[in-house]
Amino acid sequence: MTERAIVIDGVGGQGVRVIGNTMASLLGAMGFEVTLLYDYDSSVRGGMSEAFLKYGEEPISNPVVEHANVTLRLADHGPNHLDSAYVVCDVGLAKPGERAEEIPFLELGVRHFGRDLFGNMIALGRLLRLSNVSFDEAALVAALPGKYREENIGAVRYGYELDADQIRQIVPEEAAGRFAERYADAVLAGVDPKQAVELAGQHVAP
Repeated sequence: MTERAIVIDGVGGQGVRVIGNTMASLLGAMGFEVTLLYDYDSSVRGGMSEAFLKYGEEPISNPVVEHANVTLRLADHGPNHLDSAYVVCDVGLAKPGERAEEIPFLELGVRHFGRDLFGNMIALGRLLRLSNVSFDEAALVAALPGKYREENIGAVRYGYELDADQIRQIVPEEAAGRFAERYADAVLAGVDPKQAVELAGQHVAP
């Protein structure tokens, strides 16, 4: 296979590192060559947080990503010079002219698995599907954090198994509107990520 590049765009507290580390570990366990770089603002809580992942069957000659095959956007604070063939993002974060799909990851994590953090694993599952990465149970278990392992497996599989019809049914719901934007704004203002989910959800109809 040809070398592929993935970008994860978010803010501190959204699990960018968890998603990046888990995907890199999974790909490594499957025998791929992998590089993973991070760029983040460590001086500001809730500041920009980016992950740049490359993988392929041959050693990666240059880990720097200039063009991504797929970008996962959880917030819009990433570098503007990068382009991407396809974008999967939370609702309200797609840009004009992009080939993109919007999925309310954080809300789905709360609704289906009880906590916002599982939205990260739903996003990872969708990212794996869009990257055409097939995985087995053993490799996934080895890559996932030990805490909440069963819930994480369920969330990854939920995201991986989403199809176009399901996404079309999920996204138009009023409950999905601008949740990610409100969440990111709260985190950037210094609100604890768990409380930020609650604040963002206060504008969501049951």
